[in-house]
Amino acid sequence: MKFLRFALIVAFSGILSASAIAADNPPPPNTDRLPGVDLAEGVAQLTGVAISPLLGVSAVGAWQYYHAPEAQRARLPWFCHPYVWGAGFCLIGLCFLKDLFGTAAPPLVKKPLDVAELFESKLSALVACSAFVPFVVSQMARHTPAQASALSPDLQFASVLAISGFDSRFISIPLAIVGFLVVWLACHAINVLIALCPFGFIDGILKLFKAFLLSLVVASSFISPWLGAAVSLVILFVAGLLAPWAFRLTVFGTLFGLDVLLPGRGRRLVRATEPHAFLARPVAEAPVRTYGRLTRAADGSVTFTYRPWLVFAERYVTIPPGNVAIAKGLLFPSLLHSIDDQQRHRIVVMFLPRYRSHEQSIASHFEIVDIQDSPLIKGFRAIRAWLAETINLGKSKYTEYRNAPMA
Repeated sequence: MKFLRFALIVAFSGILSASAIAADNPPPPNTDRLPGVDLAEGVAQLTGVAISPLLGVSAVGAWQYYHAPEAQRARLPWFCHPYVWGAGFCLIGLCFLKDLFGTAAPPLVKKPLDVAELFESKLSALVACSAFVPFVVSQMARHTPAQASALSPDLQFASVLAISGFDSRFISIPLAIVGFLVVWLACHAINVLIALCPFGFIDGILKLFKAFLLSLVVASSFISPWLGAAVSLVILFVAGLLAPWAFRLTVFGTLFGLDVLLPGRGRRLVRATEPHAFLARPVAEAPVRTYGRLTRAADGSVTFTYRPWLVFAERYVTIPPGNVAIAKGLLFPSLLHSIDDQQRHRIVVMFLPRYRSHEQSIASHFEIVDIQDSPLIKGFRAIRAWLAETINLGKSKYTEYRNAPMA
């Protein structure tokens, strides 16, 4: 939690810094185009890069480099230099090869690479917010308020900003970053689903859908800047509606991925008396995949404590009364719940992978006597028993019977 708050502070500081840098470097005026064309193209660029940050930043950087006069290439932003976008295209090629040949690989080989790509997307989005978005907004602001008022009487109100000396980019850059993050969050949820899904053909469908969104933005922008902006605004609207769900899924995938890639870090953070967990289904007003801690109240009831959006005031919901059990999972343990003995147990809380092998400690603290294997582990054990019987792995016992004296 402290780390997430620190990340929010750093992100806010980066927004202010990016705004200040862009304000100190005003873009050159360009009066050969209407103001709306630059605005429409900028909106489409931001949306396309938000869908795939590494591909978008690399493509725009290469485009800017090859279309800039040779004398001005040294003044381009750092992501426009060949070493940067060249390295980006190399990483994109590696991801493509991983997806191309990974379909034939077992999940235990491919999934860690999908988790690594998950964190690459986060790093690319951070780079885009700090460098790419201010650059695009500066390109969108080629027409200053004074120039815009000279072009159209309807835009004369914009001259008030120019007279007051206020640079509109102090507002437009933070707004652009917020819109960028909303679209990125929704599309990043697709990466999380790919990393969590054990079925290769579903991975392919999700990747094709993400490629379709990016192609839709690019193709519509080539047809008309206004059409590209309209498509981008529709995507932004849908992403805004999905933002709460995508945020919870992103937190879920991030923490699970960290525990898988850095198991030592997870073991240091284990707290069996207040285990970190996610809701597997809605409980009261808390939606599914809400992140929090499982705690025990003074009256002995089991409660789930959480913070909405990880930063707001702490809340808690009580797990409904009934029969509870701890299930040992192949990747993570979980809390099972049923209303009565006749009803099948259902997963209500999923613990982080760091709590594997800590099921007994959790059960002791919450006074849970029923500890059982998950259906997946039961299936693996049944397969192992079947193989042992089929290929006759019980040779030692057979030898004992063979050497026993006859009656």
